Amino acid sequence: MSLGFVEPSLPLDTTLQQRLGLPSTTLAARVATAPGSLRALTIELAPDANTRLCIAATARRLAAYAPQLLWLIVAVQRDRAPLTIATWRLVESAPRIFAMVTERGNVVDSDAETLCALAAASVGASGVMLHMRWLDILGRDAVTRRFFTALSGAVKSLAESIPGTVPSVDRREIAILTTSRLLFLSFLETKGWLNGDFGFLANGFADCMSTGGGYQRRVLEPLFFGTLNTRVRERAPRGRSFGRIPFLNGGLFARTAVERIHRHSRFADDAMGALFGDVLVRYRFTAREDAATWSQTAIDPEMLGKVFESLMESSDRKRGGVFFTPQRFVERLTLLTLSTALGKYGMPPASAIQLLTSDNPTVERNPAILRRISNLRILDPACGSGAFLVHMLERIAHLRIALGDDQPLSDIRRVVLTRSIFGVDSSPTAVWLCELRLWLSAIIDSEEADPMQVTPLPNLDRQIRVGDSLAGDAFTRGSSGHPLSRRMSALHNRYVRASGRRKAALGKRLDIAECEQAIVAIDSAMARGRTERREILHLARTKDLFDARGSADARSRERLLQLRSAMRSLRQQRLSIARGASPAFSYTTHFATVAESGGFDVIIGNPPWVRIHNICSEARARYREHFSAYRASAWVDGARGAKAGSGFGGQVDLAALFLERSTDLVADSGTIGLLLPSKLWRSLAGGGARQLTLARTHVQAVEDYSAGPDAFEAAVYPSMLVATRAAAADSKDTAISVSVQRHDSINQWDTRARALSFDATPGSPWLLIPPDARKAFDRICSAGVPLFESVLRRPHLGVKTGCNDAFVVRAGQDHAGLTRVCDDGRHGEIETELLRPLVRGETLDRWRLVGNQERIIWTHDELGSPVRKLPPYAHRWLAYSRRALERRSDSRSVHWWSLFRVDSARSNTARVVWCDFGRTPRAAVIDPADPVVPLNTCYSVACAHTDDALAFCALLNSDVAASWLAVLAEPARGGYHRYLGWTIARLPIPIDWPRARRLLAPIASRARDGQVGDALAAELRDAVLCAYGLTSTQIHPLLAWTDACRND
Repeated sequence: MSLGFVEPSLPLDTTLQQRLGLPSTTLAARVATAPGSLRALTIELAPDANTRLCIAATARRLAAYAPQLLWLIVAVQRDRAPLTIATWRLVESAPRIFAMVTERGNVVDSDAETLCALAAASVGASGVMLHMRWLDILGRDAVTRRFFTALSGAVKSLAESIPGTVPSVDRREIAILTTSRLLFLSFLETKGWLNGDFGFLANGFADCMSTGGGYQRRVLEPLFFGTLNTRVRERAPRGRSFGRIPFLNGGLFARTAVERIHRHSRFADDAMGALFGDVLVRYRFTAREDAATWSQTAIDPEMLGKVFESLMESSDRKRGGVFFTPQRFVERLTLLTLSTALGKYGMPPASAIQLLTSDNPTVERNPAILRRISNLRILDPACGSGAFLVHMLERIAHLRIALGDDQPLSDIRRVVLTRSIFGVDSSPTAVWLCELRLWLSAIIDSEEADPMQVTPLPNLDRQIRVGDSLAGDAFTRGSSGHPLSRRMSALHNRYVRASGRRKAALGKRLDIAECEQAIVAIDSAMARGRTERREILHLARTKDLFDARGSADARSRERLLQLRSAMRSLRQQRLSIARGASPAFSYTTHFATVAESGGFDVIIGNPPWVRIHNICSEARARYREHFSAYRASAWVDGARGAKAGSGFGGQVDLAALFLERSTDLVADSGTIGLLLPSKLWRSLAGGGARQLTLARTHVQAVEDYSAGPDAFEAAVYPSMLVATRAAAADSKDTAISVSVQRHDSINQWDTRARALSFDATPGSPWLLIPPDARKAFDRICSAGVPLFESVLRRPHLGVKTGCNDAFVVRAGQDHAGLTRVCDDGRHGEIETELLRPLVRGETLDRWRLVGNQERIIWTHDELGSPVRKLPPYAHRWLAYSRRALERRSDSRSVHWWSLFRVDSARSNTARVVWCDFGRTPRAAVIDPADPVVPLNTCYSVACAHTDDALAFCALLNSDVAASWLAVLAEPARGGYHRYLGWTIARLPIPIDWPRARRLLAPIASRARDGQVGDALAAELRDAVLCAYGLTSTQIHPLLAWTDACRND
């Protein structure tokens, strides 16, 4: 056989078929063998069989019955065209199937490439290696890469083919809009809805080219804007000439604003030909999206979303923190969030999960729950191309069927889509793609064979909105609905199904209602501002006990200025709207009907992950005013311990603001499910987000994937949070499910809200470690005092130059008080007295410093102040970079040659220095009078005595301290951590420090002399435990947990 199996294959009789668990629809089956554990099962199924369900059931049975064998299944249906080739691998003890589905009479190029790759894979490979090749060939990654390359090239060619002076941004947008419409029609083409012609698009292009060309003008525009978007009875003769084409409505085939501006700009025919030849006729399209149990080598809507998001400019995506969410995260978060939401309706989580995950659930009629989930309102505040909303739509439709809804699946999805699905994104292109995927999901499973009877698509432009979710005000909790909101709700219900002139009329009425709602919201905000202003002025003018009139303090004056500016802006907005302008996006305006009902029932999504300092200053000022997670971002007690202050607004992640906005938008007892950066749970700048989460919600589940396999296109550390809106008083002792993934293993346990945090201070870090490891962690805490409260001193960050290219040089020979230096091709001389050796965190060894030729030009005096005048040679060298030095953001000095944070460079006492990033701290001692300067990839602690430094260095280099710090320190990829000053400041120092010093300092002295190895490491552990007064048994769970983390 071409796939490497031995002929002849063996037929399976009925008894063997039953033992293998083959479905009853199996008409015939045969098994072929190959060397080793490879087996091929060929099955012929009845014409009415569901091939996908049959293969899934067979795979589960074979995985249980013969787990030692590696299978390839080839399935055909009698008297029908489909041919399926599938294999699988076990994921969490369940088979995940990788399949190719083709048609024997219509093998497209991508199918042929897959078949050829399968045949070629058997050459020179066997057993497990060949099975891995099958998985790779039948997996989606290969076809996704090929499709993305082809599609991006086609879109680029289309955009470049538009003649005239159309801006490049508009060219690209028009190209993406046209391509996405054609891809949508490619899915409909597979159902025979385009005049019953399964090659309608390609045939139409070929016919047009044979009669003079002009495809966009003669075919696409009449098809898009005169046929698919026009009722049959209203179509012009050109529209009717296309044949039996459904009326789709919904806005998909209506010109957008940019298309109206450039309506006379058209693509070249050869660029359209490349789109057809390289994309539309080359690949197979399937409506079924990639799932946890089934992956197909075809283009599905989920892949389209990923590919189109990848077409965004990479700089825009990085700057906006936008990266496509892998499907397994979409499925997992949807399952957690929806099962939690159903608990509010009395459905146990286990039952909900079973109903949501079963491929063929048993119908359990429950009219009460069915009625309640019919009114669910679900929001993704940063919806992108709609991955979460599409999956939510499908899961809820699946659930409704399980609860007894007897309508056809397509009808159920339409109902869910128009009642329950809402989304917002700042990118118009992303919103467009989201609508496209939702429309496709609603229509693709329709069993209607007659295209003229297909129900038109719903209008989604009032549910999936372009806007900034962080802009404007959120819902006011506890406020009563305005009569205008009820009128808007009625208008919206009519608008969703409207088309033509009725749609336009209802749209105008909704626009007017939204303007009126915006004015109501502005008036309310102005009234609140006037009230606050009066209160501030009243307090300032109130006489004291001595009958003296007071005056506003600095904070009150600043607030009055802010109120004056805000009131001026609100008046301008009101005037602008009154003159006919559209109101800026705001939830209170554009989702007024949801506000009236109390908020969204479920909020789910993957908000942007980007630090606030990358956002423009105007937006930062607005966010600071509206979000407490920004104003008070830091864990205050942690910052105090490191003398770091609490101004960590620039380091807070934008995702924290989305978390806060979600708690404002969700209804009481509603559910929030967000994919968030795991640093929110441990970083100093995440304190505000943690405090807000525990104050406003019941945390139901936290799942950390930062140590799992890479899944995103960037180096990110994802986690999931699922919580329900509640008051803090109700959430202090609720059960929380915690899950941590380390490579392919999942560790899961339950904990309590009060046991989640490091300590009882507001905003303290969350420790995601098992209960036994937490007990060991707490034992170490109880056996010492934090470094910042001990006899030792607080950590200092190493010296920051702000421009290493200017200050860091490589030293050569000395002569007459001058030293030859070089840097990146520059050569010169600098006064020897100004050059000091340096140490970087990335080159720091444990126990001792390693000499090198790098030097820092030291421009400060013995007291740490900048020298008033530079010597001539140093001045000449640094003047070369003067412009860059004057632009440094940290510069506060009048001297452009100043260095920053120079405390760690004081050499009058012994210092302990460690790297800020690594698997362990890697500490070393700098002796008194040693002029070595730690750069800002190091931290240091100055010690009064050398023995203190030696003992503290020994403690940092011990596996006990490394394990304790690994729990608290911010994680990074590959078992690395960030050993920042605030983290080390929390390290427990043994209570009896003189005793600890006597135990540890001699070990550090021997290690500095080169006496290192396993014996010294074991001795060091014993000495550290003795210093803490603990035993190895008491801390073993912590050591085992963190050792496993480092070894994964």
